[in-house]
Amino acid sequence: MPFTYNTPEDEQEMLAAIGVSSIDELFEMVPESLRLGRPLDLPPAMGEMELDQHLNKLAEQNLNAATAVCFLGGGSYDHFVPAVVDVVASRSEFYTSYTPYQAEVAQGNLQAMFEYQSMIVRLTGLDVSNSSLYDGASAAAEGVLMSLAAGGQRKRVVLSAGLHPEYRETIATYVANLGVELVTVPTPNGVTEAADLIEALDDNTACVVVQQPNFFGCVEDAETLAQAAHDAGALVVAAFDPISLGLLKRPGDWGADIAVCEGQSLGTAMQYGGPYLGVIACSEKLVRRMPGRIVGKTTDRRGKPCYVLTLQTREQHIRRDKATSNVCTNQALFALRATVYLALLGPEGLKETANLCLQKSRYLAERLCESGRFERAFDAPTFKEFVIRDCENDTEGLVQDGLDAGYLTGVPLGRWYPELADCLLIAVTEKRTKAEIDRLVEVLVGNPDGTTSTTEQEVAVGIG
Repeated sequence: MPFTYNTPEDEQEMLAAIGVSSIDELFEMVPESLRLGRPLDLPPAMGEMELDQHLNKLAEQNLNAATAVCFLGGGSYDHFVPAVVDVVASRSEFYTSYTPYQAEVAQGNLQAMFEYQSMIVRLTGLDVSNSSLYDGASAAAEGVLMSLAAGGQRKRVVLSAGLHPEYRETIATYVANLGVELVTVPTPNGVTEAADLIEALDDNTACVVVQQPNFFGCVEDAETLAQAAHDAGALVVAAFDPISLGLLKRPGDWGADIAVCEGQSLGTAMQYGGPYLGVIACSEKLVRRMPGRIVGKTTDRRGKPCYVLTLQTREQHIRRDKATSNVCTNQALFALRATVYLALLGPEGLKETANLCLQKSRYLAERLCESGRFERAFDAPTFKEFVIRDCENDTEGLVQDGLDAGYLTGVPLGRWYPELADCLLIAVTEKRTKAEIDRLVEVLVGNPDGTTSTTEQEVAVGIG
């Protein structure tokens, strides 16, 4: 939207309304030593057309999933978003009221939230969903807080090292002043070993947090891990990839008590990292510990169906010391996008999308390993992303080669896992074509003439 500036008269009117004489007076609390003391170093003023052209040129310097071929993963993925998702989510009755408070929530918004909750319950195999949280990381932290509240005096939280490192950092921030002991179980082979988890458990453990598939893309033995946690009296918080549930068991089916995820994959573009959608669901026994808003369906005095916010022992609706949550809003607009997306795909569409991700990622991993320069970092089965080790130990060079060729190649892992400094996390979604995958192999391997070949194996995995 074009910027409309304030005239000097507008500024004086606003200053008078708040009882100050100048803009400088608003900054008196800032020490002189911290103030710039000169005008900003800006170029000469431009007309609207020139400014629009200038900003577009600046924006073109960014590479994104719309202007480059994207193989990035690690929690944000370039999945296909059907056009109707944008059409519905752009309707003004949703777009301009996506975070209403109780008195302002229209029946249409409430019904959309209720439908979202219903779909998340079916997707996760659990009993109750709220109407969304902020993002996957904060949803994971809220799942931990729920477990601590339900666990009474238990103050130990066990995390798998295969849990997204930024989720682990967020959880640590949330519990930093709550007297909670955080224990991380290492994953040297790319997955959480049951024996290592059992060793980390004790009578003080409130919950275990695992990710399925985990941050490395590896498929965990989730049922065994959940059983070990339950045998110790701990709850299980499962972070999951919603697309993977087209092929893998639902969290509720393998023993999770609380399921959380980043819902960006469900109809939202990557958007340089946000805003996104936090998903959380739980078993019925934990519903009164659930943060945020829950929409219920009832009937009005005329016997017609209607929707209400329910179980309001949270946020701004109750005294602070009695609240079960400090989450005071939600991401209803992105929950709506997820609802439309899931309604369009249905179970078979989700299964087909997941299968394409599986087949295409496997094809890329095999092509890279055939080159001799790369090897799989882990032997565990993977879903749509995998960790590849560069035998020449030049991940920064690989990323730059990709950028030069118009490819967002992968996520270097050294920033979180020093022992994997020679590794890249690469994701392949249903959007990637065989030509794009083959070209990435050429770029990373350094094939000067760009020739490719088609083998029986390539045809067999269904890349087209």
